[in-house]
Amino acid sequence: MIRVTWTGAAGLRFETDKEVILIDPYYTRVDIFDTLFKRIAPDPAAIAAALPDLEKVAAIVVGHTHSDHALDVPWIAARSACKVVGSHSLETLMSLGGLPGRTRVCADNETLRLTDSAGVTMIRSAHGLLSLGKGVPLDGEIRATSTLPMKAGGYRVGTVFAPLLELDGKRFLHVGSANFDETHLRGHCCDVLFLCVPGWHRRQDYPRRLIEMTRPSSVVLFHYDNFSKPHVPGGKTRRMPLIDMPGLIHATRNCAPAVDVRVPEIGAPMDF
Repeated sequence: MIRVTWTGAAGLRFETDKEVILIDPYYTRVDIFDTLFKRIAPDPAAIAAALPDLEKVAAIVVGHTHSDHALDVPWIAARSACKVVGSHSLETLMSLGGLPGRTRVCADNETLRLTDSAGVTMIRSAHGLLSLGKGVPLDGEIRATSTLPMKAGGYRVGTVFAPLLELDGKRFLHVGSANFDETHLRGHCCDVLFLCVPGWHRRQDYPRRLIEMTRPSSVVLFHYDNFSKPHVPGGKTRRMPLIDMPGLIHATRNCAPAVDVRVPEIGAPMDF
């Protein structure tokens, strides 16, 4: 059995009886004022509370390097022997955090072994678009001349990947932003597809084409929380405004009636 927990934003925790693998772990949940106007830094207390078993973390995989995906990664990696997998931009961030050389920088569609029972294919992907088609937010690479802590605007997107994690024979595809690259996605299938909700209507054929290509048996809708607000463990998830969750649920079920569609709460485990 594999236990998967959505931990907020695009964060997922995959746990077996042997190990924990994290994708885009983000526990600090910086408030909107600080995000807009201040230098931001990981919150050690929030991370420690979310990861009391830090020693079990075998690997961290990062899809892109916006702050809500990558801010906490150097802090976690500095206190763990885990592998770190991602982009050149992530390596720059790790270097700024005093951890040069810790990141396995991936080529497009490269498959890497994480542990004896887990591997990941880093499928080249695309970030969701701003409203009115105004491009990708914070495009480009994190600058090597930056210093930590830095403002949220310094956390540039870098190369975008959709990690396909294979764990104990099951395949989990993490689409951490509401977009995809059909050329690179072609030929990849999954058992469980995690779909980013915000901005879904700005990408034509989302989610229909993703589901047609990857043929999941389960679809999990996530990254819909207002991650600039604190989350109370065991409480209801505060949703972002104007995301049209009912519309995405309808679109998903309409194109794939047999697929199991889940809308989890933060911290509620799902077993696969």
